[in-house]
Amino acid sequence: MALIIWSDKLSVGVRSIDEQHIVLIDAVNELHAAMMKGQGRNILGNLLCTLLVYTRNHFSAEEAMMETANFPGLAQHRIQHHELAKQVEEYVERFKQGDLTLSNRLSNFLSDWLTNHILNTDMEYGPWMNEHGVC
Repeated sequence: MALIIWSDKLSVGVRSIDEQHIVLIDAVNELHAAMMKGQGRNILGNLLCTLLVYTRNHFSAEEAMMETANFPGLAQHRIQHHELAKQVEEYVERFKQGDLTLSNRLSNFLSDWLTNHILNTDMEYGPWMNEHGVC
């Protein structure tokens, strides 16, 4: 069973961003599924690298759209993105150091952060982007 199930309630109303969020949710669900089979550690390294690259690209695209639309919450959004990227980098470092308990903590962290970020922070810019024709 998936940890996060995509639904319209998670849609920010910007198709390209929703599609990117779905990819992130799929990655979290992939880790969760592997953990349920006792194989979380086997995919963790590749998943962490994928997440690190993908989050950087996603954040850049999201911020560029906000900048184009002159979204007033851009500065605060950038701070949150920076904090998440830093936390993912810390998980990568802990993985490299051999932390064997990382899968469960990472899965919970990503699930909570992604859901809360989309529902609370990203929802703020969807209407603004649509009003300013940046979708």
